[in-house]
Amino acid sequence: MSEEVSIIFLYLIVAYLLYLAIRRFVVKSSLSHVVLFSILFALTALAFPVAWGLMASRLIRHERQIQRDMVITRIRQAGGWAALQKDCDEIVEHYRDKAFFWHRYDTNALPPALAALKPWEVRFYSPTVLKDFKDEPKVAVVHIKIFGMHSTGGHSTPYYGLEVVGGAGAQSYTPRPGRGGVSGNRHDRYRRVTDRIYEVY
Repeated sequence: MSEEVSIIFLYLIVAYLLYLAIRRFVVKSSLSHVVLFSILFALTALAFPVAWGLMASRLIRHERQIQRDMVITRIRQAGGWAALQKDCDEIVEHYRDKAFFWHRYDTNALPPALAALKPWEVRFYSPTVLKDFKDEPKVAVVHIKIFGMHSTGGHSTPYYGLEVVGGAGAQSYTPRPGRGGVSGNRHDRYRRVTDRIYEVY
C-alpha cells in the first residue's frame, strides 16, 4: 500500500470515528449523514497536515537549541570563538592556493579548537581554486559541518554548522543556502556569531 493511500485510509478512519461520535445530533436523512461525513473528512484532511507541521517545526526548534548548546559548550572548552578563528585562519594560510577537506573518519588530526567541535566534516576551498566559478564568493571560508544526517523514511538530524571567514573581503561575506538538497544535508539560514563566524542551519 502506497503512502498516499495509507494517509487517506487514516483520514477516513478518523473521520468515521468522529462521525460515530456526533451522528446522533444530525437529522435522520441519508443526505445529511453523507454531508456530515464529507465535512468531517475534509476537516480531518486539513487538520492533520497542519498539526503534523506544527509538531515537526517544534521538534526541529528544540533539536536546533540542543545543537547550539552543545556547540557553545564545546567552544568554551576549546578556548572560545577566538581559538576557533585562529585554527581556521591557520588552515586558510596553509592552504591559500589549494583545497582542504577533512571527514569524521579521516585519521589526520585537526587543529585543537576545530577537533573540540567534533565535526562531521571541515572544508576549505581557497579563492584561488574557486576563481573560475563565477557564483562562488571570492572570500576564504572554512565550512564546518557539525550536525546533520539525512534519514530516508525516518527523522533526519537537521543540519547545523559554522562558517568561519578569513582574509580580505571578510566584511562583505554572508553565507548562502547549502546545496545538499535533502533534509539533514542542507541549510538555508544563518546567524552571525562573531564578526567573522556564522552559524548556518
